[in-house]
Amino acid sequence: MDEHRSTWLSAALHRRSFLRLTALGAGIVGAGLLSACRGTPASPTPSAATPTAPAGTTPAAQTSPAPPSGAGGTFVIARLTDTVTLDPSRQYELTSPIVMGACYERLVTIDPPDIRTVRLHLAEKVDISQDVTTYTFTLRQGIRFASGNPLTSADVVFSFNRLRELKDNPSWLADIIQSMETPDARTVRITLTEPNAAFLAMLVSPNFSILDSAVVKEHGGTDQPGADKSDKATEWLNQNSAGSGPFVLKGWVKEQEIVMERNPNYWGQPAPLERVVIRHVPDPTTQRQLLENGDIDAAHNLDADLIAEVEQAGTAQIVRGDTLDTEYFAMHTSPEVGKELADKRVRQAIAYAIDYDGIIQQLLRGAAVRPPSVIPSGLLGVEEAENARYRTDRERARQLLAEAGLANGFTLTLTYSSGGTEVGGVSSEVLASKIADDLSKVGIRVTLDPRAPDVRLADYRAGKLQSTISGWTPDFLDPHGWAIPFGVPGEAAARRVAYNNAQVADLFQRAARTADPQERARLYAEGQRLLNEDAPFLCLYQPKAQIAVGKTVQGYVFDPVIGVDLSKVRKG
Repeated sequence: MDEHRSTWLSAALHRRSFLRLTALGAGIVGAGLLSACRGTPASPTPSAATPTAPAGTTPAAQTSPAPPSGAGGTFVIARLTDTVTLDPSRQYELTSPIVMGACYERLVTIDPPDIRTVRLHLAEKVDISQDVTTYTFTLRQGIRFASGNPLTSADVVFSFNRLRELKDNPSWLADIIQSMETPDARTVRITLTEPNAAFLAMLVSPNFSILDSAVVKEHGGTDQPGADKSDKATEWLNQNSAGSGPFVLKGWVKEQEIVMERNPNYWGQPAPLERVVIRHVPDPTTQRQLLENGDIDAAHNLDADLIAEVEQAGTAQIVRGDTLDTEYFAMHTSPEVGKELADKRVRQAIAYAIDYDGIIQQLLRGAAVRPPSVIPSGLLGVEEAENARYRTDRERARQLLAEAGLANGFTLTLTYSSGGTEVGGVSSEVLASKIADDLSKVGIRVTLDPRAPDVRLADYRAGKLQSTISGWTPDFLDPHGWAIPFGVPGEAAARRVAYNNAQVADLFQRAARTADPQERARLYAEGQRLLNEDAPFLCLYQPKAQIAVGKTVQGYVFDPVIGVDLSKVRKG
């Protein structure tokens, strides 16, 4: 396994574990929530949200339509796999969502590149209470699992209960569910422990996949309290699937390959591909060679230089998409640890001194954007915060340093992961050196402090670092996944730099309880403005996904949740 990549994966997983502790209480805004709150059987989407099928449509139940004419073949993906399990209620890594998206389905989904609109999928209708505490879903008629069993409200309850009761890494996602009722086979009413406008967006997570409860129980699964000790289905689910998706899992050999085949009983339009293989290929150069030789159809881990070479050679197509990963610069705000950084004018000076465009153009070859704050572009309230963005202005940086009594500069310690790789594939050392060079131009003398990645992360979490660079990857598609950890005292990132602004916290927490998307966007925007004014965190960039695929591949679109919707991919 590539050392740098391994480090990045490890960091991402640690962050997820950490986020579990921050949990919800927050909310996300589904743009269509307002109409739903009025009691109208509306889509949860903002405006003209279009369900994947019209409400009331009856999908094929017994006989699956024929695959598209000319469809077929095996599609091979090469990537650095990190699979630990393929049990939907336990998986929490970066490769497994591809399998979840192919073999299982959820009540709601998204349709990239639009990532702001939550769309109905297994559900044909949702009613949301005015206080965003109760969500009532009506399932589409005629949905069947690959086993042939009908998908009912009881399967939804089983799946969400099992997710919580397994007490594994993603179980915290279901902790917000207080109770579930099933008035009939097509209706499930979910009551939350507290108001949460983000719940629909959370349900897009692959961990909320709906499992065939009869099949899972047959193989030792349970959703009862104590499932963390009594459930025995994971071993079977690691080699088989129990979903309703367009593919079925046929086997997994760790760090070798995952094999899926078209679901012959799929209730919707059959997938064009007959078979999909995800092959473990850690080395990016080998991935490129395999792709150019026609041995694979997609290479997931080419760095920016290899992407540029392949694109120039014209030997593959490059699929690009917006990730929700962010890379940021963190500054401790206490006098004891942050020292000069305790003065927010000094933090603001650093914000003006960094050459953001240079980082994106020189280190990422332009394959990134920069949102105005730590909340990624594409999410609610970010576009509205555009005026809060810092732009490079060294004269303003020098002026702020002088106002803080540091006209002659000062010495800053910047800690980074030795041998590490940041989100977007940028070397930690290269990025730290670039920032040090930028700050030197306004008189700030940076002492670079490389530490082993696990040591740096532990010290950062313990609040011991004056400044550092770090990445953040999403658990679900809502600004709440960033607003609370970064903006609320004592939560995740905020705790690491002793950040405390009650006004920011109040704005972000109110946003979570607000159903009106416009008002919610306003609250997030105002919170970001104040957060940027305090400047404990500076977003450096939000990388774009770049995937090389064969020249005859069609329908490949990057999905920030499941990687790619394989049901839409075909080989020409």
